[in-house]
Amino acid sequence: MLTHVCPHCGALSLFKIVWSDERSSGNHVGATVKHVAALVCVACGLPISGVLNQSRSTIERVWPETVGGKAFPDVPAQIADAADEAYRCSSIGARRAAVLLARSVIEATAKDKQITSGTLLAKIDALYAQGFIREHIKDGAHEVRHLGNEMAHGDFVEPVDSEDLDLTLTLMGEVLEEVFQSPARVKRAQDKRAAKAAGTAT
Repeated sequence: MLTHVCPHCGALSLFKIVWSDERSSGNHVGATVKHVAALVCVACGLPISGVLNQSRSTIERVWPETVGGKAFPDVPAQIADAADEAYRCSSIGARRAAVLLARSVIEATAKDKQITSGTLLAKIDALYAQGFIREHIKDGAHEVRHLGNEMAHGDFVEPVDSEDLDLTLTLMGEVLEEVFQSPARVKRAQDKRAAKAAGTAT
């Protein structure tokens, strides 16, 4: 077991070596031997690639170096986790996976609001009709749906470029902001004002 900071969970964790291969830095006498390895974080169970020192006692370099997620406060945990995972996929270049997750987050949001029947198109329209999102947010959700449908249906002819992916994740975030985060902030402000009023009255 080796110790390193996990790029996935951020913990200073133990890593189990599941595969390694000896590599030399050159053909000259006294060349340094390194080991390219596949490792698994004991804390979160996710894999990384690494370069070990000659004795395989330390991890000198890992890939990916960082995995960037994004927190979504006031969003139900299962939906926030999926949205965070979409950003993590994006950070390591897994663009199709990120788009698919963004599409799934939109659908999960509708289901959280008891909109469970019909296609995703119908669910997005129902979110709008029931007053959960404004019209331009509805249109943005449909853009996420369009790109996500291409991935979901196996239409991989056109690659997902970074601009499309960034826009998709931004639009996904705007849906979460509209449905969950903004109403939660308003509710906190109302509760705080009511508490102050109650304190003044007593």
